[in-house]
Amino acid sequence: MLLLPVVYAHSRPELDAQEPHSCLALLPPGMSPVAGPWYDADQWIWFTHQHYRVGRIRIRVVNVFNTSRPGENTWYARLADFIHIKTLPSVIRDELLFRTGDPVSARTLYETERNLRALPFVRIVIIEPDGCHGHVVNIQVVEKDAWTLKANFQFTHVGGQSEYHYKIKDTDFLGLGKVLSVGWEKTFEQSGTLFAYEDPAIMGSHWTGLAQYDHLSDGFLKELTVGRPFYRDRDPWALTFTGSSQEENLDLFENGTLTEYIPARINDFSIDYGRLLGFSHDTGERFFVGWSRRSESYGTPSLTPGYSALPLALIDRTENGPTVGWQLFQDRYRSFENIRLIDRVEDYNLGWTINADWSYDPAWLGSLTSSSTLDFSVDTGTRIFGEDLLLASASWQARRQANTWQNEIGEVQGTYYNQMLPDQTLVFHGGYQFEVNPEPDNLLYIGGIQGLRGYPNFFRLGTRLWSGTIEDRIVTPIEFFHTFVLGFVVYADWARIDELSPSRWSRTYQDVGGGIRIGDLRSAYGQVYYLTVAFPTVHAPGVPASSIVIGDIVNF
Repeated sequence: MLLLPVVYAHSRPELDAQEPHSCLALLPPGMSPVAGPWYDADQWIWFTHQHYRVGRIRIRVVNVFNTSRPGENTWYARLADFIHIKTLPSVIRDELLFRTGDPVSARTLYETERNLRALPFVRIVIIEPDGCHGHVVNIQVVEKDAWTLKANFQFTHVGGQSEYHYKIKDTDFLGLGKVLSVGWEKTFEQSGTLFAYEDPAIMGSHWTGLAQYDHLSDGFLKELTVGRPFYRDRDPWALTFTGSSQEENLDLFENGTLTEYIPARINDFSIDYGRLLGFSHDTGERFFVGWSRRSESYGTPSLTPGYSALPLALIDRTENGPTVGWQLFQDRYRSFENIRLIDRVEDYNLGWTINADWSYDPAWLGSLTSSSTLDFSVDTGTRIFGEDLLLASASWQARRQANTWQNEIGEVQGTYYNQMLPDQTLVFHGGYQFEVNPEPDNLLYIGGIQGLRGYPNFFRLGTRLWSGTIEDRIVTPIEFFHTFVLGFVVYADWARIDELSPSRWSRTYQDVGGGIRIGDLRSAYGQVYYLTVAFPTVHAPGVPASSIVIGDIVNF
């Protein structure tokens, strides 16, 4: 049980609970007395059906370590708690979707939990009853901080290449819930210094902001975003302004070798307004309208000696015009543990989300040529046997220009998680992608960082591919320093690609691997780390007999 040293309360006197202290005695027999993950929180459904109102709201913030627990009162725990600035209770209050006097809504409470868990500085959040009187229930919101200050060196090694990140970053700057980061990094494609500031609640409102500037070895990235997103299902409107300017080299690879780079400049600006059309039970519709302007220009390609230019159409383009969109969404979220992370509550939607967008960019509004773009996506999830989770998605987009379809991109993928075996999660992931007349920055690759872990990064280049992975993730009860959990993993990857030049399907490449998988219980960063060895079973020139994989590189 968490000990809660920090208290912040807000109430109306007429709604304060007097007796009894606990509402649990009122619950029908058999109901869970624990809030925590939502699948145990059927008590809030009972309060909703009994038409309770929200009374006093108590915010309690718990530090990174709980030094009152046996064995956790160590020198490094005390030092970490001393250094860490706890989140101000007002920051948590700003994120609440309910207020004193509101009718109790189980859906709204769960939405609040999900929103809080999505914040990088939140490790655990629990919303539970804190006493009641009549048909008024007091609520206690327990938030446990993650370790948010990062001033260290991060290393990732996959596909025979390494990434380095030196960064000072705090996702809860001064306990205010703001993200501030300054750093230097060398990725597989470039290096540079970085600065970013992100505000999830500007001046305590539901407006958010992001300011970013990256000075890169081959250019720069500038971005500014201000918006008010849909915080909950029934929010009536949303508005977002985004502007960015980017200049960097477009790198093209063959067999893991940089063969060509193309200077590219991209400028973007957009404004989007969304309106709720209706929400009933767990299903809603939204309508979007906006304006966007995008310009792309390319410089002269530079070739690596011994290689020839790839058959790509480098066409400067300007698009400027209105956009409209429609969304169907269902709120059927459920909470899980040990799906992608370790010892964390994870929220996944078992309903449908369908998005359809259309933009029109006529020449008379400044576009270089008249065109229209369609964008369609579908996401869903389900449970088949009760101890599993299936997530699936599909997307398609294309631009109609000069009576032809251009930059047509399609993708279908699915991931199945099975937890029928104790302390294990079996993962089956597969996907198919295709492109027709693609833009240079949308080309497809298979290789180490692209999921084929035993092979070099950017190993093969093409316009169609399929890939698959089978993985067994095991979590043990072994902890180190009350911070890291030891796990193990074995996996096998497959991939095949329709190569760009010459145009033909490649062989089906495969690797197998295994090693340890470490979960970080305290930090807001790098929540799962891999340290494995991958062995290619289908060999090709330039492919090593084995590859060491280090870092957080799995996205499913």
